[in-house]
Amino acid sequence: MVTFRNLLACAALLPASVHAAEPLRVLSFNLRYINPGDTDARTWVARRDQVGKIIRDDKADLIGVQEAFRSMLDDVAERVPGYQEIGVGREDGGAAGEYTAILVRRDRFAVQDSGTFWLSDTPEVPNSRTWNNRVTRICTWARLQDKTDGKIFYFYNTHLDHESQEAREKGVELILNHLAARSPSAPFVITGDFNAGEDNPAIAKLKAADVQPIDSWRGLHLQIPASESGTAHGFSGAKDQKKIDYIFVPNKTRLIEAEILHDNENGNYPSDHYPIRATFEFVR
Repeated sequence: MVTFRNLLACAALLPASVHAAEPLRVLSFNLRYINPGDTDARTWVARRDQVGKIIRDDKADLIGVQEAFRSMLDDVAERVPGYQEIGVGREDGGAAGEYTAILVRRDRFAVQDSGTFWLSDTPEVPNSRTWNNRVTRICTWARLQDKTDGKIFYFYNTHLDHESQEAREKGVELILNHLAARSPSAPFVITGDFNAGEDNPAIAKLKAADVQPIDSWRGLHLQIPASESGTAHGFSGAKDQKKIDYIFVPNKTRLIEAEILHDNENGNYPSDHYPIRATFEFVR
């Protein structure tokens, strides 16, 4: 006879891995590099507390940042504890130059593997660029295990070129090749500043891939016009510029919410890009 006490005893023997995972909350944030031409409220020193507050208040599980120098990442870590940083500087594979760093909540995820590759014909060579781009471009990735259910997924964070269309399209191809070779095959997240609007062939190439990524924003906001979907605003607060920042997920993902964060303090913005957020659950 099955009794309530028997059921409780059986439940106590179930492994933690059968617990349902909480939804994933992901933030993508181009921090705006330390540019000598930025003055007053646009300097990094003036913006870093605001950046820290946005990240801290948002409580994202995972964050992909772009245009982050080593000192900027140190400033963020000081203001927002609890995240493990993954990534390297693009100029030497060490600490020099911009990072496309991934920040991972320590209490929720175990990092099983990670790396950075250069968007070029020689992806393992630091500072390499071969597709008519003057600026070095990289992608940082991680294989993560969610401690709440034991499931594995992959996270990619990148910053495509702002000038060369060839570099954008071939950069997407390289990321897709890396994604196709992942082992074990598992869900994925791709974040980044793609420097490409929604009608750019690089974005079309990504969406047409066999893994069928979807833009989390458009998945929930198909009817919001481009004039209200901009993510790059040049510190102006405009919403009608191009949407070039994305959070891509598999097409069967259950999307819960997606937002473009327009936070500012008296008209002063934390970056020249709006951070973007998506909350979702993988369907396995």
